Amino acid sequence: MAGKRIVIGDTEIEIPEIGIKTFIYPVLLLLLVWIFFAGPFYVVDPEENGVVRTFGKLSQITQPGLRFKFPWPIQTVDLVNVEEVRRLELGFRTVRAGGTHSSAQYKKVPSEALMLTGDENIVSVDLVVQYKIKDAGEFLFRVADPKRAVSHAAEAAIRQVVGSQPIDQTLTTGKAMIEAEAKALLQKILDGYEAGVHIAQVKLQDVTPPQQVDAAFKDVQSAKEEKEKLVNVALGYRNGIIPKARGEAAQAFQEAEAYKQKRVKEAEGDASRFNQMLNAYRQAKDVTKTRMYLETMEKILPRMDKYIVDGKDAGGLVNVLSLEKVKGGTK
Repeated sequence: MAGKRIVIGDTEIEIPEIGIKTFIYPVLLLLLVWIFFAGPFYVVDPEENGVVRTFGKLSQITQPGLRFKFPWPIQTVDLVNVEEVRRLELGFRTVRAGGTHSSAQYKKVPSEALMLTGDENIVSVDLVVQYKIKDAGEFLFRVADPKRAVSHAAEAAIRQVVGSQPIDQTLTTGKAMIEAEAKALLQKILDGYEAGVHIAQVKLQDVTPPQQVDAAFKDVQSAKEEKEKLVNVALGYRNGIIPKARGEAAQAFQEAEAYKQKRVKEAEGDASRFNQMLNAYRQAKDVTKTRMYLETMEKILPRMDKYIVDGKDAGGLVNVLSLEKVKGGTK
């Protein structure tokens, strides 16, 4: 490459001529390196959001796909997985996850687990919170430590809910209600923080009395269960005997009512027949008296024992006494 020659003292120096091509190749090389390693394009995966910062300040949230940005230090991008379900443990920690040939191991955290119920009893609560990121920008920039914020908010929420319930309901039938109320309260707290978090589930893993009083509490629960059993047996007996007694009373009442109706009808019939007989008697006394006598004999004679005594035994009344014992008597 030809250049200019200059003389400095006794020395002649040749200065090469610098053309435009001398700059093009290094610039192109640097441009290719920048595009390849820190270029203006970046890819957001389907489960991610891109959080673009311009000079360190949040400027844009980008959706999945191929995106453009200005080079560092103008813009930087944080890729945040918004579909991942994150898990938070409260009151315990998983030391080792369970596998095919081994069981899981857990460690209790009493400072988180022990809390007061509404009737001033102590329970140990193990809680699992599952949550997702619903706003990547809020998640990164509104709260300094989002995971810690969720943990503290979850502890505050569960303590408030458990503190409003009696111990019996907390340990037995009220778990589903406690989970629902704690989830709603936790979501409200985090929305107030603008933490960008959606609570997917709040699950009570275990609710027990403290270990120091566990045996005594089990005795109390056994006594309560026995009481409930006896009460249920008594209620069952009551529910069986009362309808039976009511049925018998209704039956007796119906029978009495039927007997009453029967007697009334019979009395009315007798009265009607008597009136008819009286009218007939008034019209023909002799005939009516004879007919009544014959009808009476017709009713009486079939029910009487009748004896025939031949002539040799006929006589006074003594012959009729103990007639069945007399040999040869005919009935």
